[in-house]
Amino acid sequence: MPAGIGIVVAMVLLVSVGATVFDDPNVALLLGYLCVWVPLLVAIGVTGFAVSRRSRLASSAGVSIVRLLRLAIRPIDLVWGLAVGLLARTVASLIEIGVYGTMGTTGAAFGETVYDLWWVFGALLAPVLIAPVVEELFFRGLVLRAVYEQVAAARERKTGNIVDTPSSTSLVPGVSQINRSDPPDTRRQNAGCTAGPIAISVSGLTFALMHLVTIDVGSTDAIVVVGMSTLIFGMAAASVSLATGRIGGAIIAHVTFNSLVIVPALVII
Repeated sequence: MPAGIGIVVAMVLLVSVGATVFDDPNVALLLGYLCVWVPLLVAIGVTGFAVSRRSRLASSAGVSIVRLLRLAIRPIDLVWGLAVGLLARTVASLIEIGVYGTMGTTGAAFGETVYDLWWVFGALLAPVLIAPVVEELFFRGLVLRAVYEQVAAARERKTGNIVDTPSSTSLVPGVSQINRSDPPDTRRQNAGCTAGPIAISVSGLTFALMHLVTIDVGSTDAIVVVGMSTLIFGMAAASVSLATGRIGGAIIAHVTFNSLVIVPALVII
């Protein structure tokens, strides 16, 4: 519930800011990012508090926000992240070529460069570092896991006899394994085969929708390019996160994906 409310609020605020004219472009830039970051972070915080409280009531052991979001990075995640980010950006460039006939049409443009703190924020910190972390915490740390657990739990309830107790050991997060006739490995595989693709699709679609709300509805080409590019990346990042059980690879992939747009634009400047 908090995840759904957070993404809706973020998109409504983005549309509102996009339709407003600001005298200072720096203010518009900052508000645009805050319209996304604040609702998503609030949703994460509310969910973390609720889950921690529920787990303490059930077993007297709280669940930390780090564990909830699978916030961990290992050396292998660097390889996964760089590979996925580079591959997704390559596919996005091919989509641009197919639609526009040239590459980089949707790339970053900074106009007149003034090397101050606003420039550092808008050109480097926000798109390359802060946005990837916040968005991956939400879309791959919260949305992906929430959908996976809900679908897996529904699958388990439909196919087996579930008895949920505080001492239950989950086969997948949030799913009890007690009183089942099927072997644990079979139940986990069946639940994952259904929950995985659905969770990946929902995570990718919501990620793409958030990036589409500021696109001019009259620009069909831009909608196609941005929509397909963000959807492909979102699903790829979700796949890595689900496969590794961590969001470290997804964060690195997002940093790579954005950097391959920002850095060339800065070099041209």
